[in-house]
Amino acid sequence: MNRRNQTVAFFMLLCLPWMAQAQLGPVECMPEWGQAGWSNPALFHPSGAQIWLGGLAGTQVLATHSGPTFYDFISTDGAVDFDLMLERMDSVETVGLRNETPLFAFSFRDEDRFEFRLRSRFVAEQQLSYDRDLFELGWKGNGHPDLIGRPISFSDMGLDAQGYFDHSLSVGAMVQEDKFWLGWGIHILNGIGSFETASFDATLTTDSVDYSLGLDGGMVVQASGVDLDSLIDGGQAANLDMGSLPPTLGAGVAYDFGFLWKVTPKFAVEGAVEGRGSIRWLKSITRQEVDPAQFVLEGLDAVALLSSSDSLSLPDSLPSMLETWADDMVDSLTSSFTVQSTSDEMEAFSTPIQETWRLGFRVRATESLEFSGLVYRQFRFDRRTDGLLVGMTHRIRSNVTTHIQAQYRAQRWSFGGGLSLRGGPLRLAVSAQHIPGLIDPLDAGHWQGQVGLGFELGYKRDKKKARKKGDPRSGKGMWH
Repeated sequence: MNRRNQTVAFFMLLCLPWMAQAQLGPVECMPEWGQAGWSNPALFHPSGAQIWLGGLAGTQVLATHSGPTFYDFISTDGAVDFDLMLERMDSVETVGLRNETPLFAFSFRDEDRFEFRLRSRFVAEQQLSYDRDLFELGWKGNGHPDLIGRPISFSDMGLDAQGYFDHSLSVGAMVQEDKFWLGWGIHILNGIGSFETASFDATLTTDSVDYSLGLDGGMVVQASGVDLDSLIDGGQAANLDMGSLPPTLGAGVAYDFGFLWKVTPKFAVEGAVEGRGSIRWLKSITRQEVDPAQFVLEGLDAVALLSSSDSLSLPDSLPSMLETWADDMVDSLTSSFTVQSTSDEMEAFSTPIQETWRLGFRVRATESLEFSGLVYRQFRFDRRTDGLLVGMTHRIRSNVTTHIQAQYRAQRWSFGGGLSLRGGPLRLAVSAQHIPGLIDPLDAGHWQGQVGLGFELGYKRDKKKARKKGDPRSGKGMWH
């Protein structure tokens, strides 16, 4: 890869580490974190205005694994139980990574009537799906009684990855005095690279009579910004001049919608749809296909091979048998398993971005204590995950906010927390969606952390107005 491709290669490499199961974090529940207004545009930030710049705005790295953790099948003394691992795996598992790098964010609020938000960020995400049968085949072998004669399908395996810029505009407004708020948002998406396994249909069968192997199926992979012909050599990114921004290879639009309804002075209901849209890849597109009629391997007939070999009683019969076996295997792969691929240029394809649906409630128990709960459904590529979250937020005066939460998804609990500190115009916020994953990563299938530093204005004015109106809020979060 030449030096002119370094910028694009950098962004594409962000997609290449691990991403999978859905998870919501404290930043999406705490209005003090500006992210809450993007998760539900009807939620207002407690300050009059906020400015977040570059990576300080809250760079986020999320790594997930839907399968069993290390301690599910490895004891503390290092003993590995593969049968237990297979027992605790679903038919399809996923691993992956999502990285969000903010460029800037800005918001302005007119009391509780109106809030305007503008944000730009870079998102890189990947999802690798693997089949449980692949590990069972590797552990037991194709000659195991459980596998002989049983078609083993790997059709759920695949890799999806993409990197894109997300430029967003969001507006929240009060439509009924101190009762009901609505929010809308739009995302302008500029794609810089994508890779997709459009289809992968492979089935391996061991014949129960002669123990020969049969493999058939088909495959289609497509990409934008990566030359699939040179992928084995590291991939060839799209050309660009040194020092310029990566070219826009795809474009798309996504939408947000949210509401907040204060049923009583202490109880509110909220709901939102975030990120409903996709990217259509239009440039630097390559596609590789393997026709199902050509994706066929009729393997070695073990019974015939053994019957035609020299007698095993002879001293040199075993090396001779192995040599014959190896030669026949090479002949089988070169003649029976001929893979012919085709490439189609400039044929567009689309990939979805992360989409989240949520519905929940907020209960203000005291002036400083708030309880929340929600159910959600999240889509990443072609995978869907449902979850349940309950949390508690404690606000100490107007400058310290803590949040703890418990979340259930994919038959597993996770426990997260966040801390937000404000001193003058500066706010520092840190959070983790699953704290045990940071403390003991071998016993967790989820790792995530986020930290941000921003500038906020308008607290002093809001506090004075609240006192005049007799509102005990005094700038402590956004409670309508």
